[in-house]
Formats: sequence, C-alpha cells, structure tokens
Amino acid sequence: MAFLGLFGNYDKPGPGVSKDEPPKAAPIRFFEIFARKFSKLVQLNLIFIMPTLVALVLMFLIYLYPTHFGISLSGGAITIDGWATFVAPLPLILLSPFVAGLTIVTRNFAREEHAFVWSDFWDAVKGNWKYFLLNGAICYVVFTILMFSIIYYYNMAAAEWFYYVPLWLCVLFSLIFLFAQYYLPVMFVTFDLKFTHAYKNAFIFTLAGFGRNILLTLIFAGLLMLFLFLPPLNIVVFLYAFLFFFIAFSFTSYLINFTVYSVIDRYLIQPYNRMRAGEASEEAPAQEEDFSGLFAQIPEEAEEGEDRYVYVNGKLVKKSQLKDGEQSE
Repeated sequence: MAFLGLFGNYDKPGPGVSKDEPPKAAPIRFFEIFARKFSKLVQLNLIFIMPTLVALVLMFLIYLYPTHFGISLSGGAITIDGWATFVAPLPLILLSPFVAGLTIVTRNFAREEHAFVWSDFWDAVKGNWKYFLLNGAICYVVFTILMFSIIYYYNMAAAEWFYYVPLWLCVLFSLIFLFAQYYLPVMFVTFDLKFTHAYKNAFIFTLAGFGRNILLTLIFAGLLMLFLFLPPLNIVVFLYAFLFFFIAFSFTSYLINFTVYSVIDRYLIQPYNRMRAGEASEEAPAQEEDFSGLFAQIPEEAEEGEDRYVYVNGKLVKKSQLKDGEQSE
C-alpha cells in the first residue's frame, strides 16, 4: 500500500525525544499521533471494512426476506417494522469479534507503542473472539429491548405523563450501558479478566471517567447530527463514502482508546504494577479524577483520606471495603 505513505514514512527511526523535555499536552499528543499514524489508521480501517461489508450484505439479505411483521403502539396509532428494526441487525453480532483487532492496534497507538496492523489485528481477533462475540450478543439484546421500550414509553407518554418516568430511566440506562462499552473492548484485549469482572469494572468506569464519557458521547452525537442534517449533495455523499471506507472506524476506536486509556491505566495498570513491584497498597497514593476536558491530564495525587478503587485479583474494589474485609477476617 505505497499510496498510504503519502503522509511520510513514519516507521524510520527519528532523533528521539530528550529525557528532559516536558510531556506535551494531551491534545497535542492526540493530533501528533493521529498525523504520524494516519496511513496505518487508513490500513486498519480498510481491514475492518472487509467484515463490515459482509455484515451489511447479510443485513440487506435478511431485510429482503418476505417475513416482515408490524408492531403496533399507542393502540395501533403507530406501527413499526419489527423485522427491519429488530431482526435485520442480527449480523452486527458477527462483526463484534473484529472490534478486537481495531482495539488492539488503536490502543497501542494511543499509548505510543508500535503495532503491526495486519498481524496484530488478526491475532487479536483470534485471541479474543469469544468475549467480543458474547459482548456483541449482549449489546444486541440490551439495545433491542431498550430501543423498543423507549419507542413504546415515548408514544404512551403523549397520553399519560407518568410514562415519562420509565422513559427517562430507559434513556439513563442506555447511556450507562453505552459508557461501559467505551471501556470493555480495551479491557478485553489488555487484561486476563473474567467476563463478569470486566463488566463490573466497566460500569465502575462509567462514574470514574464520567466527564470523558459525556464528552465522547457529545462528540459522537454531534457527528451523527451532522451526518443526518447535511444536505445529500454529491460532494457530501462522496465525503461520507470516503470517511466510511478509509478512516471512520479506526478514528472512532483511536479517539475512544486515547480518551479512556488513562483512566484504565490509573485504576488497573498502575495498581497492578505496584503490586508486582512489591509495594504495599496502603502506601500507594490515592488519586482522584479531576476532569476539565476530554484530553485533560490525569492528576498524580488526590487529597489524603479520599476513598479510591484498587485493583485486586482482576477486580476494582474500594480501598475502604478492602480494609473492612481485612478487619473482618
């Protein structure tokens, strides 16, 4: 793929970085890495497009199957195509194992490590497909139930106001579940965790990285709104097709992993490294999320006495709970 090197050959060794040079701000690092790895991100996106196109073709074939059924809401006032809404998306579950390949490469880029795009992609798929496939099935079931519930309660709320209560509960849980999905892929490829432990950690991270999760969601929502409301001109359609084939999926994965990895590093990797180094958890400095922006730096210390989570046997546990458990023993 020689044409992908048009932005320069960044694999050649450079002069290096001085040890005395202060660390650059996260936004600068984000765009520097993005520019440096752009050609590899394009390669990564083209690899991921192959199973994506297969999944889209399968969805289209399922949609064409003459077994459509309607679901009536609000006493028959509204009818949705249940086959197209809930059955046709099933092939997306088969696409989920390939997210492992996206994640492993963009995670390495986010922490400024080398990655062999082709081999690392497929090695990650082969080594993690079970967890990703299971998670894909869970996502399908959860979002299908929530989608139907939100549509149902939204239409019922037009007649009875108290239906707004379950409606907003469904919206809230949808956001929490979405936030958890920002963390699960990188945990699956980084740690040897039980599936349930990874989910527990991910839900904890919905609060630990709350500001980052909100801004990530706002960015994606803004891009979606831009996609929906731009006029369907030829140049706009061409731009969408270009982004879809060459950068959309790899950039999304890179953005997520660059944003959330520092939270995972603080709560999982650093405590694990301290334990391996033989440091007592009592002596480890407490840390607290001090979020002031999507790429805000993680502070090194928090005020004394603040409770925090520590990594113990593949799980995040509050330090206070750990103390209580030790005392009860």
